[in-house]
Amino acid sequence: MTHHTERPCAAAGLTSYRYAGRYGHIMIGAVNSLDALVQADHSLGKAGAATIDRLEIWDPQTWQYEKVSAP
Repeated sequence: MTHHTERPCAAAGLTSYRYAGRYGHIMIGAVNSLDALVQADHSLGKAGAATIDRLEIWDPQTWQYEKVSAP
């Protein structure tokens, strides 16, 4: 069995993202990449601290998380 950070964890209707935080991945369910960055900011506790280069999105075709490109 794979670790939960290697699987999608978003609720129905949301896309699964993960953010590479200081102590591990922050699992996020969001409607788009910008929303995922806002959610990561909430988890980090610092507005504007989350950066796109540490954000990954679940790809159902490959069953893997992939880097998010800049919007």
